[in-house]
Amino acid sequence: MYLRPAFVQTDPGQIIGLIRANPFGILVSVAPRLDASHVPFMLRQEGEGFVLGGHLAAGNPQCACLDGGEALAVFTGPHAYISPSWYETQPAVPTWDYAAVHVYGTLRLVEAEAEVAEILDALALLDPAGFRLAHLPADYRQRMLRGIRSFWLLPTRVETQWKMSQNRSVADRKGVIAALSAMSDPRALETAALIAQTLPVPAPDAQRP
Repeated sequence: MYLRPAFVQTDPGQIIGLIRANPFGILVSVAPRLDASHVPFMLRQEGEGFVLGGHLAAGNPQCACLDGGEALAVFTGPHAYISPSWYETQPAVPTWDYAAVHVYGTLRLVEAEAEVAEILDALALLDPAGFRLAHLPADYRQRMLRGIRSFWLLPTRVETQWKMSQNRSVADRKGVIAALSAMSDPRALETAALIAQTLPVPAPDAQRP
């Protein structure tokens, strides 16, 4: 990912929060061939760091890289088109604000049923009906488990771009926030909220008791 220092996010809480809010990512690997799979990930926090868990269908050729292969997981957060008409500073051109996290790491194949269940049950927390792997009939559960290959992605490098108009003036950013906030698109509203976080914190009023 092309990294511009003005847009790099270093706050672990923000990075972990983006992944948890947008767990459906892309797993990319290059050996034995270039492959990419769209899969849900679970995140297990370990101190300020984390590991990612997931699974592939057993017939997916990408399974060949799961035992020690290098991989990249890509997560995309809020994003929105930014019109130059929203800026106070002119002339200007359109752009796109977005938040993205790239997690590079090593894959470890998971075969122990307890570990597989940990990954699958964490993903099932999204189920409104409270699905749990252990609630399935034993023979059906075993057939389903034979049809997948679970893994951990152990991060070695995390890259982020939190491009939220930080290269624009405060007045320009406020114009963008106002325009996005007037939209009904949830992505626009989420992007406006992230841009608002980049604004300088007002200095306390020295005259206020």
